Amino acid sequence: MGRLCEGRKGNNLLSKFDSLVGAKKRKGASVKGESKATDATPATVARRGRPSGFAGGKRSDPDFVQITAYIRKDTHADVKIALLKQRDGRDMSDLIESLFARWLKSPV
Repeated sequence: MGRLCEGRKGNNLLSKFDSLVGAKKRKGASVKGESKATDATPATVARRGRPSGFAGGKRSDPDFVQITAYIRKDTHADVKIALLKQRDGRDMSDLIESLFARWLKSPV
């Protein structure tokens, strides 16, 4: 029995990530007797990720929840343009939050 991708175009048995995995293995391979340890200290190693002062975003804030809504493409484009023109840093989430809050305060 063959791999699932045999019936696909190109009949390629390698994953698109196999070359990356192979390169990583070759890079990490060491000569016999050679230590893998480096002279780099934590202070000299390049930092990855967010800057130390970064507070995080809405995605990592437990007070926020992601929602999905369907709106017309024209409305979406017009709102994005209007938000960019305002240059006050508000994004779509901020606008939706304020509209929902105002709607909740209005008499039903």
